[in-house]
Amino acid sequence: MTSYSTHQEIVPSNITSDGKLSYFSGQPTIQFLIGEQDRFIKPGSIRLIGEFTVWTDANSETLPVEADNIRMNERLGVNAIIDQLTIFSQKSGQVMETINHHNRMMSSYLSVTQSLDDFAGHTYETSLRFPNYKAQQLGVIENTQADDPQGKNEFCIPLVCGLFLGKEPIPLSGQWGVGGLRIEIQLAPDSNVLFSANDTITALANAHYQLSNVRLVCETMVPPPDQLSQLMSQTTNTFVYNSITSFYQTINSANANINFNLALSKVLGAYMNVVPASHINNLARDGLATVPFTNVADGTRAVVEQCVFTRGGERYPLQYNLDTSQKESAFVGNDTMDTQLARNYMNAVMGFAKIGRTSVNTDNYKYFDAGATFQHAKVIKDGGSAWGLGIAYDTISDQGISFENVPFGVQLQLRLTSDSPQAIFLFVHSKQTVVSTPQGIQVMK
Repeated sequence: MTSYSTHQEIVPSNITSDGKLSYFSGQPTIQFLIGEQDRFIKPGSIRLIGEFTVWTDANSETLPVEADNIRMNERLGVNAIIDQLTIFSQKSGQVMETINHHNRMMSSYLSVTQSLDDFAGHTYETSLRFPNYKAQQLGVIENTQADDPQGKNEFCIPLVCGLFLGKEPIPLSGQWGVGGLRIEIQLAPDSNVLFSANDTITALANAHYQLSNVRLVCETMVPPPDQLSQLMSQTTNTFVYNSITSFYQTINSANANINFNLALSKVLGAYMNVVPASHINNLARDGLATVPFTNVADGTRAVVEQCVFTRGGERYPLQYNLDTSQKESAFVGNDTMDTQLARNYMNAVMGFAKIGRTSVNTDNYKYFDAGATFQHAKVIKDGGSAWGLGIAYDTISDQGISFENVPFGVQLQLRLTSDSPQAIFLFVHSKQTVVSTPQGIQVMK
């Protein structure tokens, strides 16, 4: 006999009486429970579905109009609302994976792995993303063509994390698996999802997004009797999966040293994106933009002249400094894409040879025109800035490099000439192992 599949639709365990959830109304958490059962769950089948609406008043009665100039990050669409994603074992409560700043991680992931055709096509229907910022504003924020008078936008997005990007089915059993799953989503603040298109924030005083009719859908598999019998006879079982771990730090120096104790034994790659710290939760700015380093005082480019990745203080995996095309440039305004930085960044998000399509290009991975209003961060073509830094450690054997007892480091030489704190969001891709017994699970990092 062969295994057979079933489809499940799960409502949040903390759903409100009216079925509506929002950060604004004091309901920032969405929780789903997938109970322990003698089945596998297909990780690629997990989707969050629902309806998304933006309101301009505290009573959720007034829809935005174009004159309100309300925007959201067009590269992310509805992905912007997930601030933190955590997956627990439902039986033991053990954390299997948690990603802080999930929306910023998605900005890098979507930029590298999806093309502009994806961006302008099916992802507009599924995740409310669009490469043209004005079209996204009209079609999603204002929803000018909505059939529903409530301005609802339906969405269906995958919950992207290392565990759910894997190919191996996840065992849900309490005896030979992880003991079911508890999935928790922390919603992002309205002030970091919505922002003003023209820096005037009057219309955003009570503006907020709202979710309704939220569900989780997935596909599970029942193992055939012979395989199930073999699994039930085991006293221990192991499950290997990829994981994404997030870190945060600010820098405010032309010679910046970034160090993190990762405490991970099988690191495959690390990548980071940047935004001026003053833009976060700022209604006049796009706090989710992945822009290059910027002098906040006047908006001038703080170009990277040199980048060095280290492991335990030694250059690794590159045994040389990455000197950019801007380092020796007599033209201070040199804004061109540095291909060394771009390739290593993309290679860290996904093995460069495996990238079949991408939206990272010379127009959105570069240093942008100066301006004290930072208007440039809102009107960049092809879905906004796709800038970032990164390095891959293992794209061949898939075994990773140990950072268990040695720090990860990045040394940067920048043209940061003003008091301009820069927020750096680091995402580390590693392999982890779950050892399960009838008593519970142990996560080995």
